[in-house]
Amino acid sequence: MVNYIMPSVGSGVKLDRHCPDCERQPAGIHSAIRYRPVSDVKVRSVAQRRMRCPFCRLTWTLRGEGVQAGRQRTERLRLIGVMLYMLGLSYRAVQQFLRLLECAGGKSSIERDVAASGQKAQDLHEDAPRMKVRVLGVDGTGAAMAGRDEGLLFFVDTDHQRLLSVVPLQEEDTVAVRRHVRRVLAEVGAQELRTDEHHVYEGILPEGQHRLCLAHWRKSKGKRAHDLLQQATVEERPLEARTLQRLLELLRLHPRPPTPPEELRWLVERYLPCRKGLLWKINQLLQHVERTWEKVSDDPVDATNNTTERIIGLTLKIRSKTMRGFKSLAKATAHPYLASYLRGQEGICDLRKII
Repeated sequence: MVNYIMPSVGSGVKLDRHCPDCERQPAGIHSAIRYRPVSDVKVRSVAQRRMRCPFCRLTWTLRGEGVQAGRQRTERLRLIGVMLYMLGLSYRAVQQFLRLLECAGGKSSIERDVAASGQKAQDLHEDAPRMKVRVLGVDGTGAAMAGRDEGLLFFVDTDHQRLLSVVPLQEEDTVAVRRHVRRVLAEVGAQELRTDEHHVYEGILPEGQHRLCLAHWRKSKGKRAHDLLQQATVEERPLEARTLQRLLELLRLHPRPPTPPEELRWLVERYLPCRKGLLWKINQLLQHVERTWEKVSDDPVDATNNTTERIIGLTLKIRSKTMRGFKSLAKATAHPYLASYLRGQEGICDLRKII
């Protein structure tokens, strides 16, 4: 459970005689206390008072806590709109909900509030000191951009299940992706890079330090073996069907041996001369399984990259499925930082910092 700290709205105004321009004091009172109507879930007006500097003759307004200059809605109400959107409501649904509370807030205003909060959350994240990471999880995904797709690359601390950074990059841009991954590895001092089998991540680190996700590896190889097993059954090839069935059993071994089993090596040698049809496909699959067996992670804590996938889903994909697309790449990039910030740290999330 996360304890959220909301901004409060003050009923009074604190007298401050310090001039914001020439920084002299004491400034004089230029008007009596007046009450300005605001939109909030608890209060309907806030106090304010005009001040005047006798030296530079500047006049300014002192306001009660929780209301920014030029805004009708309080910080508390704006944060309620942001939270409702981040919980899954659309901008229009948030607007309708606020109307039930007799509060103002158009969908365009709510969209601007979400964008501003996301940018502040991103700035806070980037200004925070970099922590050392043991295993760096990396994966890419697409972000719906009002009719088109843009690539986002996620960097995650798999041990602590924390988002490290989000970069607008397509995984097909090999040079840019490898350059950025090397930079992040140097910043966090990671001992291991964990990814899926995408070729773009090959060669960044030595094989012993770059490990493949066990779940992804088993899923991709198991699906291919299952498809070939169905083909062997249809073609009435019992020997090949038994071979593929045994391969599926080897893929599911637990605990998984660190080196390829001797039976797998024997199967590879059996189909090595095959060059046509089903036998050729089995040959290629067996060789690929043997070649990648030792590259798969054997981490005793978690050998998968599921943490990265889960963070991508919670911070971006779930929201993307309920909307037609982000209107700008900056909003799509800032959204995961805001979602990550709202999870808090050590059970506390100070919302006053992002409004």
